[in-house]
Amino acid sequence: MRKSFVAIAAVVFLLGGAAASLPAAEGYAATRLRAALEQGGLKAETVKVGLLDRTITLRGISGGAHGELTIDEWEAGGLAWPLGELVRGRVPLGGLSWGDPLRVARFHMRNFRLATPDTGDSWSIGELTAANFDLPRYDAAYEGPFRNEVMFARLLGALSVERLEQRDASHITFEQTRYSAARLSVAGYDRGLVASVEVKDFQVKPGSARMAGLTIADVTARGVDVRRPIAVGSSLDWEPGTPIGRVPVAEGRMTGFGGDLMARYGLSLGSVSTETVSEGPDSSRSRFRIEDLVLAPSLRSVEAVGMRMVMQSMNLREVRVGFDCSTVEDRVRHVVRVENCSLGGRDLADVSLAAQVVDTDDEFWRALDSADFFALLGTKAALKSAKLVIADKSLLQRSLQAKSRLSGQPAAAERAALAAEIRRYQPPGVLITQDLSKLLDSIARFVEQGGTLTVEAAPQPALGLEKIDYLLKPGADLVNALGLTATVSR
Repeated sequence: MRKSFVAIAAVVFLLGGAAASLPAAEGYAATRLRAALEQGGLKAETVKVGLLDRTITLRGISGGAHGELTIDEWEAGGLAWPLGELVRGRVPLGGLSWGDPLRVARFHMRNFRLATPDTGDSWSIGELTAANFDLPRYDAAYEGPFRNEVMFARLLGALSVERLEQRDASHITFEQTRYSAARLSVAGYDRGLVASVEVKDFQVKPGSARMAGLTIADVTARGVDVRRPIAVGSSLDWEPGTPIGRVPVAEGRMTGFGGDLMARYGLSLGSVSTETVSEGPDSSRSRFRIEDLVLAPSLRSVEAVGMRMVMQSMNLREVRVGFDCSTVEDRVRHVVRVENCSLGGRDLADVSLAAQVVDTDDEFWRALDSADFFALLGTKAALKSAKLVIADKSLLQRSLQAKSRLSGQPAAAERAALAAEIRRYQPPGVLITQDLSKLLDSIARFVEQGGTLTVEAAPQPALGLEKIDYLLKPGADLVNALGLTATVSR
């Protein structure tokens, strides 16, 4: 019993000694950290290190010869970083180098300001929080003029964050254009794959303007894949201006458009949305929509007076249109289909387009994924078919009435004159054939009687994209090469 009592007393004595020495150890670590920060050109009014909960708290941070960097508060908790590194001052703000690993369970920063005198840009963040920040070691080998940009791309390619949120963030460019957002929230970021993104109150304000030129109240996205841009930006041969390629988005939506630019021209927009559904490992279906785009210019706006007068001559108070486009990419069958792209103006006209491109090869998909559209012309892909349908509701009649008011001629006379001009038209650099005359005659009859005009392209054989050069040469037979036909129906 006595031996047990002595053992317990010894343990209590050791724990008490450790507890008594803990503040001294934390004070020593804070002193070393402050010295490391100052060596790196940063000063902090308060530096605290918590060894038990692995936290670092900095307040009143400033840096740069002219105070280019200021941070009111910076705190990281649950740091998974060797204690020896912390004591030597190797922390994210003081001495962390490109390529070094870092794990932070929770992070908080308040009132961040950074100016770059060389470029005239500046950044600010009111508040930033993050949870489970996990950065493994990544490649830091790079010799070139764009080291920071390439290293940042590599960091994003290695990083995972459970959740990140920042408030009152803005960027001011050299031209004093201000880009800002009241709130940005990212959930489930995993090395370039983003589960969801939400942006509130995004604004673009020119430097000399009194109010924002463009505002978007809400931006939401799900299933965003930025791995391709990250891979491009991480390469040794990257330089500014390099195409970053497409960014796949499973679902995306923007609503609440406004701002001075739209108000001046009498524009309003309900929403812009996109969605992509996978139909297999190498097949997907996408849909892009623009809803409730309205043009209603006011006579009080100098920029919109001309448009308002044209609309009045057409007996229109507003123009309301919508756009809806569905496409399919099937890499197994080597096909891209535009199933239906429709542009509809209420009580004016409906326009739709469908097309099919076949024999798509690896070069075609690489060019499409890289958004290098000029490279598409060197692929084996070919246009198999296309169909354009224009259904007139009142647009022709309204347009001709407006023209007749300007010319003083009756609308019927204007209609007949336009149809005759179409029949006589000889496009420059195009072979004039009987088939072209038939095509123009169909368009002229559409002008004369209205109804629905259908123009179809069915080249035989399918027209390879590498043959586009032929269509641009003087004397090209467009009608025969594209297999064009036109019909009119009531």
